[in-house]
Amino acid sequence: MTIKVAVEKWRFLFYFFFLSMVVIATQITKIFAAPLLAVGAPEGTPVERLGCGAFNRGNSEFGLGYGDGFTLDESHLEEAFGYGNTCTAWDYTPSREIIAMYFPALEYSIVIYLLFNFVTDMLTYERGMLPEWYFSMSKVLFPIAIFLSIQFRMIFVLIAYENVQTHTAAFLGFQFALVIIAIMNTMYIVLTGMSYPDICLNRTLTSIIAKIYLVCNLIISTVKIYATAYAVATGTVPDLLKTDVKPGLKWSKLIDNIWMLFNVLLPLAIACVRMRFEEPLIVEITMPKHGYEGPAGETTSLVR
Repeated sequence: MTIKVAVEKWRFLFYFFFLSMVVIATQITKIFAAPLLAVGAPEGTPVERLGCGAFNRGNSEFGLGYGDGFTLDESHLEEAFGYGNTCTAWDYTPSREIIAMYFPALEYSIVIYLLFNFVTDMLTYERGMLPEWYFSMSKVLFPIAIFLSIQFRMIFVLIAYENVQTHTAAFLGFQFALVIIAIMNTMYIVLTGMSYPDICLNRTLTSIIAKIYLVCNLIISTVKIYATAYAVATGTVPDLLKTDVKPGLKWSKLIDNIWMLFNVLLPLAIACVRMRFEEPLIVEITMPKHGYEGPAGETTSLVR
C-alpha cells in the first residue's frame, strides 16, 4: 500500500481546527453560556452553595458577590488579565463540554503534523541537505513539542474559574509548542534554500521573508510568553498590560492579537502555500506473509 502524505496539509488543518474551534466556541458561549451566567445561581440555591462553580465571585473588582450573575465582559479572565482572551470562549458550560469534544481534531492534526515533519527532517538530513546541528535540535524539540501540544487539553480540566494559574499553564505550554514549530519550520525553509517561483518567490526572497517573519514572531512570542508565565506565577498580568493603548483596547489585548497573527493566521497562510507547491512524502506500507498450519496440515496465509 502506498500513501501520499502532504505534511503541510496537516499543519494547515491544525490551524484551521484551532480557528474554527474559537469561532464555534464563541457562538456557543454567546447563545447558551452567556444567558446562564447573566442570571446567576439558580433560584433556591442554598446559601452555602452560592459560590460554587462559575459564581465564586466574592471580593470581585467588578463588585460581584457569591451567586451573582455576570456578563462575559466581567469574566474571570477579564478580571485577572484586564481582557477576556481566547480561552473565555470555552471556559463556561456548555461551551467547555462541547468544545472538548471538538478539540481532538486539533490535537490529532498537530501530532500527525509533528510526526511527519520530523520524518521529513530525518530524510532531508540523510540526503545531506540539513546540517548536523539542525537535526540534533530537531530530535530534541520534536518530543517536547508533542508533549506540550497534547497537554493543551488540560484547559478543559483545569477550569479558569477554579484556578486561573493552572488553567493558564496549559496555554503557556501550547505557546512554547507553537514557537518551536515556527522556529523549525522557518529554519528548514532557509537551510534547504526553498523557493516558490509560481508565486514569484525565488530562493533569496523566500529566505528574507522567512527570516523577517521569524524575528517578528520571536519578539512578540517572547512578550506573550513572559506575560503568560507571569500570570501562571501570580494569577494576573503586569499592570502595564492592563492599561489602555487607546480607549477600548488594552495592551494585553493588542499583544494577544499580534501573537495570534504571527502564530495562527500567518502560519495558516504559509502552510497553504507549502502544501500546494511542495512534494508529498510517499509512505509505503507492507507486511510479510506469515503462515500457520491449518487443521489438515496445509499452510494458510493470513494475508489475503
